[in-house]
Amino acid sequence: MKKCTLFVAAMVLFAAASWAGGLRLAGVAQNQVPIKKQCSLSQRIAQSGEGVLALKKAAKPMADVGTVISDAPAGTVYENMYVNSEAYGLGWGDAYYQKVDGGIGGVDVANDGFIYVQAPISQAYIWGLGSPWLKCEKKEGDVIVMHLPQLYCIDAGDPYYAQRLVPSADGKTFVVDSTTQDVKFTWKDNKLTQVDDCLVGLCDATGGWFYMGDFNIKYTINPDKPIVKPEGLTKATCKMEYKSDAKDLTAEEFVMVNVFNADGKVYVDHMEKGLPDAVMCGTVSADGKSVEVPAKQYLGVDLEYNAHVYVLTGNAKIDGAGTEKPFFNYDKTASIKLTHDASGKMAAEYPASLVVNCGRENLYIISDYVAPRFVPQEDKAMTPADPVFTADDIRPSTNFDLVKFVLPVKDVDGNDLNVNELYYNVYYNDAPYVFTPEVFKGLTAPMTDIPYAFSDTEFDIYPSGGKHTIYFYDKNYTKLGVQSIYRGGGEERRSNVVWVNRPVTGIDDVNADMREVKSVSYYNVAGQQIAEPASGVCIKRIQYADGTVKAEKVIK
Repeated sequence: MKKCTLFVAAMVLFAAASWAGGLRLAGVAQNQVPIKKQCSLSQRIAQSGEGVLALKKAAKPMADVGTVISDAPAGTVYENMYVNSEAYGLGWGDAYYQKVDGGIGGVDVANDGFIYVQAPISQAYIWGLGSPWLKCEKKEGDVIVMHLPQLYCIDAGDPYYAQRLVPSADGKTFVVDSTTQDVKFTWKDNKLTQVDDCLVGLCDATGGWFYMGDFNIKYTINPDKPIVKPEGLTKATCKMEYKSDAKDLTAEEFVMVNVFNADGKVYVDHMEKGLPDAVMCGTVSADGKSVEVPAKQYLGVDLEYNAHVYVLTGNAKIDGAGTEKPFFNYDKTASIKLTHDASGKMAAEYPASLVVNCGRENLYIISDYVAPRFVPQEDKAMTPADPVFTADDIRPSTNFDLVKFVLPVKDVDGNDLNVNELYYNVYYNDAPYVFTPEVFKGLTAPMTDIPYAFSDTEFDIYPSGGKHTIYFYDKNYTKLGVQSIYRGGGEERRSNVVWVNRPVTGIDDVNADMREVKSVSYYNVAGQQIAEPASGVCIKRIQYADGTVKAEKVIK
């Protein structure tokens, strides 16, 4: 989760290494793990009322920076195009190189005579910088020209621009091209192709590169459509069990999925958390003894990954065998076959695997299921175990309280729940709390019953690392409660409500430093306790002998 402004993130970036030739920087590692969209610390700081000057550069004057084009002008708009490019992104202390396959972009052939290109800087989505439209002028034939600089976004009061960048003289970074700021593309047969050999990069108001940018940009219309299962099919809940550890092939984990059968086809949903209703499909053999699952099945667009998501098939192989951390890699295949195993369950024989992937060509894996086995589960009424929620799970700050809790995925008897049917309520004093878009900007409608795996677009509400986290802005409460809700077997059953009183913080007590200190602890910006302050930003939590607590930000 993003917990710093762009400036702070850039400050901890390593110096780029020697030049690799072309537009590739040596020493910049290739990222092969999908990174979800983050929310900005600058937003969180503003919401908490804490000053931002210690965390970023002084804000630039806003009078003449222009306007971010957030909405496509009237015209013919091609949305959710399939993006291929080579890109740089900004990670935690490192820049990374990324081969983008299946990213999200758009083209607008506008009524005003211009063509607009959406989000040509692919990795900016990770930092919550939006998907702006950049204006291009039509030239002769199929050529269009993007005249830069153009305002791309404003983060924590600072403007950032798209600029044409080229390698620096020493080959260690990118700099603004002093010869031209025009970038040529062609727009032909509904395909956008970058012509010029340069980086469309993100820069601050001084022209300094902010470690994001793309080259070899191509946008095409995605011909693939999500599979639509027939209406009215009966749902069967299954555990999809799979091998989970390349070091120990006997180790298994599972996810809950729904399986539907109809006319020689088998449909499976909940393959990807962000697209729970999307389905993959397999074909039942003539003798009914096997199911063939083809590769490259399109699930749809997941904006958290800024990607077109597919189910691929492959044969697992173990890379790094004999090392401390071996891992599964895959040779892609055209399909895999599920057959009845010794226990009668439908299963793929090792090494056959299912891979949920960003894009249809390059392996950029969201989740992978080695030798999947589908075990039917009885859909029955179950009472969920009580949430785990204590006084230590509420950490107050000036304008919000950070609330964390655990929702067990077991019932009161220790049986596994289907998390797809698990929800929770937060109680505010004595009533269920209604989360509204007015307070929680990442919502589009009021919510009371929150699905187990739900995240809002601003990451005020999200699950991570076995805990659920809420940035709670309505602070006029004396107690909060959490209750699990399970809907199975045609019934709804609820756990007990687990209550926690709001801590007395002493945040506004000017005499706090005069009191006896009982303990001091530190937390990183992800909320994890650490032994001592690390470089960057962390939270210092002071507990006094009188029971009050003070939290303050530490910058090292």
